[in-house]
Amino acid sequence: MTISKPKITEKWQKKNKYGRPGTPLDYTKVAIHYTGEADVKGSATVNYFNNVVANGCIVNGKYVYASAHFVIDLDGTIYQLIPIDERCYCTNSANAYAIGVEVATTGKDNHYTDATYKAMVHLCAWLCDRKGLNPKKDIIRHTDVVGRAYKLCPIYMVLNPKKYEQFRLDCYNLKAGKIKVSDIINCTNGKGKVTVVPTAATAKTKCVRILKDVNIHNKADFEKESVIGKVTAGGAYTVVETIKRSGTDMYKLKSGVYITASPKYVEVFEK
Repeated sequence: MTISKPKITEKWQKKNKYGRPGTPLDYTKVAIHYTGEADVKGSATVNYFNNVVANGCIVNGKYVYASAHFVIDLDGTIYQLIPIDERCYCTNSANAYAIGVEVATTGKDNHYTDATYKAMVHLCAWLCDRKGLNPKKDIIRHTDVVGRAYKLCPIYMVLNPKKYEQFRLDCYNLKAGKIKVSDIINCTNGKGKVTVVPTAATAKTKCVRILKDVNIHNKADFEKESVIGKVTAGGAYTVVETIKRSGTDMYKLKSGVYITASPKYVEVFEK
């Protein structure tokens, strides 16, 4: 495990045939949903699943069968209702292989609060990490299972596919250790920002070692007028740019001068 478990508030649903049948689950996907109405607290969804549906709720003459493993609230609170080794009734045919995550939304477009988005990335990345899943492929939307004609869920992620891909990328980068939870930026709140992946600390610096005494130039050419001195065999210098030429290429050094790139005179290495 590379990711710490997010803080989870347990609100266990009792065993019942309408939401928690106790059927074993070995999940291979994480399915995200939305709770269906903006600016309604996730705690209200928890109450609906645990205290209404679980006790037998009839709508239009039929019992409701519905539940979720997790519900994420507007303030970022993560509630867990059902153990992750049991099925929930959340994602239709994918119930047999997917964790169900219901997420509260806000605004006319059903986007996410900053706290909700961070919690969503943290939870989904952690769930993927537990099973060695790839967030870029194994985090799915409810609509991916049932089709757009049946339901747009989660509606923001269906209508804004680029934001959905950024969300999955944020989960991937968190799982890979490229970012921390504190680095995550909510890409759905209209600010136009995305999470920045830090540059790898292992980046190498390109250098050259001088094999034979060679001229240095103040311009990227080999004319006599540009020669300003020599560097002697055995010296090593940092390269900041490679100059492509019709003949022999040249390197621009950190000091601002130019030397030949011919392997007869210089040897490239990294540090």
